[in-house]
Amino acid sequence: MRSRVVFDDNRLLFFDYEHIESSEDVTLRLNPPVKKEPCLFVDRDWELGGVRAHCVIEWQGEFRMYYKVAMADGSPLLAVAISRDGITWEKPELGSIEFNGSKANNLIPINGCKPNEVCVFVDPVADEEHRFKLICHNQAEGGLYLMTSRDGLAFKRAPGNLLQFICDNNNSSFYDPRIGKYVIYLRGWDRSGGPPPVHARRTVVRAETDDLFKPIPYDENAPDPWHVSPKWTDIVDGGLRRINKELPTVLACDELDPPEGGLYQAAAVQYLPNAYLAFPSFYYSYPFPPEGKFVNDGVLDIQFAFSRDGIRWRRDFRESYVRLDLPDGYCTKQMHMLTGMVPQGHIISQYRVGGRRTHGEGRVTKDTKVEHKTTMGSPIAHRLEQRLDGFVSADSSYTGGTLITKPFQVRSNTIRLNIDTSASGVARAALLDEFGRPIPGYTLDDSDRIQGNDTQYVLTWSGSADVSKLIGKRVRLLFNSRNTRLFALYP
Repeated sequence: MRSRVVFDDNRLLFFDYEHIESSEDVTLRLNPPVKKEPCLFVDRDWELGGVRAHCVIEWQGEFRMYYKVAMADGSPLLAVAISRDGITWEKPELGSIEFNGSKANNLIPINGCKPNEVCVFVDPVADEEHRFKLICHNQAEGGLYLMTSRDGLAFKRAPGNLLQFICDNNNSSFYDPRIGKYVIYLRGWDRSGGPPPVHARRTVVRAETDDLFKPIPYDENAPDPWHVSPKWTDIVDGGLRRINKELPTVLACDELDPPEGGLYQAAAVQYLPNAYLAFPSFYYSYPFPPEGKFVNDGVLDIQFAFSRDGIRWRRDFRESYVRLDLPDGYCTKQMHMLTGMVPQGHIISQYRVGGRRTHGEGRVTKDTKVEHKTTMGSPIAHRLEQRLDGFVSADSSYTGGTLITKPFQVRSNTIRLNIDTSASGVARAALLDEFGRPIPGYTLDDSDRIQGNDTQYVLTWSGSADVSKLIGKRVRLLFNSRNTRLFALYP
């Protein structure tokens, strides 16, 4: 089975300077996606108790969106929608669970479990019986635990718990073939500071293991642990508490962020073998009563983070990746990104959930139960449209700029760029050897004019795109341009 990395190849992305040797009058710029209409709605009776979309995966040329539904008694079930293009979604009739006398629905058996947050992924190294992994969390079920499935349409719980902590909110889980281990990004709580009365900030922590059928190791002697939550003192031996330093923190606010800020729900993916992307929610916390109106209240949008190893993450672009909607939009007060994405042609579809209420709206005390009414036509997921590999671009100034890449290996008969010059921009390209010397026949003078907007623009020199004689050799790209956005290089 192939790797579950989004793209398992050697394309060069320019979201950092990993592949850039030097540049002049070129700026790396974050490119927010285009907001599209909701792509999945509440239109079945069994969804009226409440819905929450969680993740998107690919399986055998088909995309699946998993979402949770609440039954009349409050117990959760898993449901699935399928798509061929990531734009149009359908709800299959699985025939597994009876609802109101009929099994004609898209409900998935989950072995009587009651998870409040989940992430599904396809395990490329598992046997067929456990090919699909479902990482679940519920304090009442002892914390984080594993469920498995042969086909992703009926899950059974594995014995025990992966982590006996309160790590609510969506996790991001996958098998990382680069290190040969499973990786889970979870919610942490940094006790070193934050707004009162909690005096802590939401963070993202990282766990890794080579065996999901065993408890995940953590630092049992970590300093400054949280107190056991009074609500969960008897769930497991010793009770449940939040994560502070028991697992390494990989995403957190710092001195550049508002002091009221926190980061969580990473929505992390392994985009390339050496490139990881995350789309965490930024939570701006409001004061608790009596200064504020509600408990645990605030607004949320989505940011962008990247890493080359999945451990050391960077937030070079602090502006919002997805901003809150205008007053007539669906996500005016909060939103989260779903884990996973759908590449299709020139675009990538991403998905968010959100709403028109603040995080704690209506919660006047910590024990207040707030009802959120779900009606027919309520959106389950909203689509976002990003350019293929377009998260960040290297943009030349209007009067011109130059970029030289670090050496890369030529692997095909042509070299293609993901580029946008529009009409007022233009570019030319040269190939240099790994020491920076011009390669005859591929100089700037030989370069044909580069102009257009294409995710697969084929470079040509003197009318020819053929670089087959360079296959296997290490070269650099010298790129002279004006008013041009360079997103990626495909060697």
